[in-house]
Order: sequence, then structure tokens, then C-alpha cells
Amino acid sequence: MKTDNRSPLLSFMLLWIAGYAFLFMLPFPVRHIPFAHELIAAPISLGMESLNFLVGRQLLGLEDLAYDGGRGSGDTRFDYVYLVTWLLLSFLLAVLLFLLRRKLTWIRKTYPSMIVYARYFVGLTLIHYGVAKFMIGQFPGPSLISMDQSFGDFSPMGLAWRFFGYSDLYKVFMGLSEITAGALLLFRRTVVVGAMLSIAVVTNIVLVNFSFDVPVKILSSHLLLFSVLILAPYLKQLFGLLILHRPGQLSYQPRTFLSPKKKWAYRLVKFYMVVFVPVSMMVGHVLSQSYRSFDNPWEGAYEILSDGDDMVDLKSDAKWARVILDGKTLLIERVSGDKSYYSIEEVGKNGVISLSGSPEGEDTPTLHLREAGEEYQLAATFGDEQFTLKAKRKMKSDYFLLRRGFHWINEYPVNR
Repeated sequence: MKTDNRSPLLSFMLLWIAGYAFLFMLPFPVRHIPFAHELIAAPISLGMESLNFLVGRQLLGLEDLAYDGGRGSGDTRFDYVYLVTWLLLSFLLAVLLFLLRRKLTWIRKTYPSMIVYARYFVGLTLIHYGVAKFMIGQFPGPSLISMDQSFGDFSPMGLAWRFFGYSDLYKVFMGLSEITAGALLLFRRTVVVGAMLSIAVVTNIVLVNFSFDVPVKILSSHLLLFSVLILAPYLKQLFGLLILHRPGQLSYQPRTFLSPKKKWAYRLVKFYMVVFVPVSMMVGHVLSQSYRSFDNPWEGAYEILSDGDDMVDLKSDAKWARVILDGKTLLIERVSGDKSYYSIEEVGKNGVISLSGSPEGEDTPTLHLREAGEEYQLAATFGDEQFTLKAKRKMKSDYFLLRRGFHWINEYPVNR
């Protein structure tokens, strides 16, 4: 039986780190197994939520602590309480395992097993985000509503998202970088290169998240931490090779199996992690495109030119100044500056726009667009009012941002 030559303090710290990492990554990758989400992942998540409420309310005194799914944010107060919960729970687990380490020899494998688990967690997470760069979703291209929005009204995250979303080439570069780093982490032969590339890629992500207030700070910081832990065992060898230029080689031990059953079990798990999970992620991204894309032939920003006599009954500040049809979204901006947003359910061939999502207390308007030479007529039923507006249409191609494009030769910088 092998003996553990590490100091007691180091052994305890490694157990604590391993426990914390396992708790952070759970229940990955169970949700990708058919029916496993309801049977395994959901009960684990519910149990952790209950424990998190207990720590937050009883230990930290956050009596009003609540959780509503995060609404797309991974940096809610509930998520930060999780960090305390995982630290405390992993500490208790580390104490228990440390006391049993001499009786149960498998405890020595806890930290190395965590490193393997982290490899797949970081690798598949990067692949997930990398594939998303090739789809409509994470970094959408410039929209009519965003291009008509004042620069000073953007949030820091909105500014970053529109900056990245402008260039398809840059999105492809980011996506390929994440996919390559993630794929290299899935195999032991390429883990060192994968960890080094992952640190470079994720460091950039962390800086963007902290610099532009993107609410994925907790996840991205942990991806960077896990990438460093994966590379840590090779740092001494890399320092000798790359800095001191000493001859040497990176350690690599081929996996051996004592029985055919273990060999086939390993191959099955490897196939699941390296093939099934990435393919299911890609399929999920592709299927989601039908919900994100919407063909709207009337898309454009309509500047109101004049109104008919039947609009005089409306208050002057309630008159429409601009109407923007942007994919599935319709924006009505009034003379007063107030804005109302609606969801477009259907666009008829004759220009009839079916809407939903009326603000509380308002009747959902119906719109009918007709082309009249170089102008457009917009017939609207808005509550008890019916009126017809004349408007001038502005397409995406009319904006300088999209007209400018790329130029090899620039006699002077076009920076406006």
C-alpha cells in the first residue's frame, strides 16, 4: 500500500479544494443523460438550494434572501451565498476525509479525481460557449433598436455585447479559441496545451466580465481557477523546459486496466463525455435557432412624417414619433420620449402585424403597413383611437455603421 508523503496541512488543503470544486461543478454532467435531470440533478439542486437558504438566512442573517432562477444572471446574491455554503460544506467534508484517510486508501485519489472532473467541466463549458458564437444568441449582430439607441444609454454589458456582435469574424475567432481549448482538455495527451490555452482564453473572458459588469463573474472566475489547478502539476516541468531550457519531458502515463469490464466502462464514459455531450450541446444550439430567428419583411425604423385628421383627439405628447420593427420586437416611441415594447406574433403577407405583450393598462395595438411610393402608410388601432400615419422607412443598410464595412486601404482613419 502506497503511503502519503505529503504534509498533513497540504493533504487537508487538497481535500478542501477538491470538495469545494466538486460542489461547485455538481450536478454536471448529469443533466445531459436522458431522464437523469428529473431523477438526479433536480433533487441535488433542490437540496443545495435548501441548504443555501439555511446558510444565508440563519448564518449570514439575510432574512430576505430569495431566489427566482437568476433571470439570466449568475451573480445574484443567492449565488454569492453559495460560495459561503460550498466553503463551509467542503470544509466539513475535508475534516471527515482527513480523519479517515489512513483507513480508506481511495481518499488519496480525491484530488486527482477532481482534476479529471474539472478537465471535463471546463472543457465542455468552453465548447458550449464556443459553439454559441456561431449561432444567433450570445452576441447578436447590430439591431435596429440598438443602432437607434443613444450611445450613453447603453449599459456596460450592452456596450460589450454590441461591440463583439458587430464582427462575425471576431465571433468565429472567439468561438474557435474556446472550442479548441475545450477539446484539448478532454484528452490526457493534450491536457497541458489545453490548460495553457484555456487560461489565456478564460483570462480574457474574466477581464471582460469584470470590466463591463457582465453577470457571469462567478462562473468565469472559477473556470480560470480550475484551469490553473489543471496546469499546476506541470508548472515545474514547464518552467524547466520553457524558461531554463533544460532537457526534459512532460510526464504521461498511459491508462492501464486490470479487467476488460473496466476497460469497456472507461470507453463508455469517455464516449459519453467526448462525443455524446458535445453533440447534444450542438443539437440544442441548432434547435434553439428557430426561436431566435424571425423573418420580418417589414423590418425597419419608421420616422413619422405627419398624421391624419383623426389623430387630433390624442394628446400631443402621446403622438407617435417613431415606430421600429426589429425582428419579433416592435417599439413605439412617442413625442414625449416614452417607449412601449411589443412582441410580434405574426406578420401577414398584406402587411398586417399581429402583436402581443401590451404594457399593463394599455390595449394592444394592431398595425397595418402599406407602401405608398417612397413613403409608407401605417394604419393603427390603439385603444379607442384609430389613425393613419405617414412614415419614412430606414433600413439597416442605411446606417453608416453597417455601410462602412472593411477596407484594406485607409488614407485616413474613419473614427467618428
